[in-house]
Amino acid sequence: MAYLGSTPARAPLSSAQIEDGTVDTADLATNAVTTAKITAANVTTAKIADANVTKAKIAGGSALIGRNLLDNGDMLVKQRGSLTGLGGSTAMTTMDRWELRSAGSPQGRVSTSSASLSKANSILLEGHRFAIEIDCTTAESAVAAGEFIIFTQKIEAQNLQHLLFGSEGSQQALSLRFGFRSPKSGTHCVALYSADGNRNIIKEFTVAAADTLEIIKIENIPGDALGTINNDTGEGLRVAFPLVCGSTYQASADAWAGGEDYATSNQQNLLDNTANNIYIAGVQLEVGSVSTDFEFEPQGVTLTKCHRYLYRCTPTASDISIGYCNAAREGKFNFSLPAVMRAVPSIAHGTAGNFSHTDGDAGTGLTALSDILVQNANAQPYITLLSRHTGGGTFTVGETMRLTANDAAAFFELTAEL
Repeated sequence: MAYLGSTPARAPLSSAQIEDGTVDTADLATNAVTTAKITAANVTTAKIADANVTKAKIAGGSALIGRNLLDNGDMLVKQRGSLTGLGGSTAMTTMDRWELRSAGSPQGRVSTSSASLSKANSILLEGHRFAIEIDCTTAESAVAAGEFIIFTQKIEAQNLQHLLFGSEGSQQALSLRFGFRSPKSGTHCVALYSADGNRNIIKEFTVAAADTLEIIKIENIPGDALGTINNDTGEGLRVAFPLVCGSTYQASADAWAGGEDYATSNQQNLLDNTANNIYIAGVQLEVGSVSTDFEFEPQGVTLTKCHRYLYRCTPTASDISIGYCNAAREGKFNFSLPAVMRAVPSIAHGTAGNFSHTDGDAGTGLTALSDILVQNANAQPYITLLSRHTGGGTFTVGETMRLTANDAAAFFELTAEL
């Protein structure tokens, strides 16, 4: 169209005047769209697909630490060492923070140990070099209704307040990833259980091939709008892998429900043969609807986290602490801890005779102990140990004393597990 005089001004088109699909990427010149031309309000999380945000696209300065809600998910720390005869009652396993929990009177028994993975298997599992090996030593021939054996970790409640359970519309979704090898292919289960609210959610997953390591990802697990996680140092949430699970502890999958349930009716008996071995590695539970790469951390960081719940001391024929005489046959000793423990710890030790105490000038000589107790402890990185002996020499109240390990068999464990 020709105009007499000057060309009239044209009003710019608005987004409402442009039909969807009219402008595609092929119609835009390179560098035509810059960040300066996109207002902040036009980019929202709803417009960004989950799959478009990857670790490679996140700036190096962005914090990715602390994502894993679990401790020792990489199966690095094993203060207790290899263990046998587990399954008849609840007990901790080889791996710190991981427990073998049971109910009823299951027949199945297992040994647990640390399995070092080959480089090829490490690549298959995206870098994990260790797994817990759960070796069936006594078969579970028939699973009774009221029986279960689960491999589980309890997470401290005060570390989970940001999940906002019990807040309709605000509760956070979770994602779980782990390396897994099962003696059976097909359907398996994993569950989350909240003890404060006595509620659970069960998720099924499929093992593609028996006796083969693979990475399993269970994403966008809904938060519990009706749940409760107290803000305290007790148990907040439990991640559970059922090895056997009777019908009393079975429920439907994919939705939070009341009760302590760990599997659906599709769960298989993984302990029905003494040839069965289960391997679990690289377990990560994180906030979010997608599972990200595993958060590898230095072994020392993992060990310090574990020391909040267990510290095993193996002094091996050396002095442990300097203290003072509390009574004629008693000594008190301050003992430094590598971390503040969750609660006042209980103590377990080898034969008391593996330890001795003596006065500072060795005038009375080393005297084998009859007992070692934790007498005083609070939220500090130290405790007071009380040593005792019966019979034999006596000490002078108030004089300096030494607590000593006699040989390599001496050890004690301070435990504040959930």
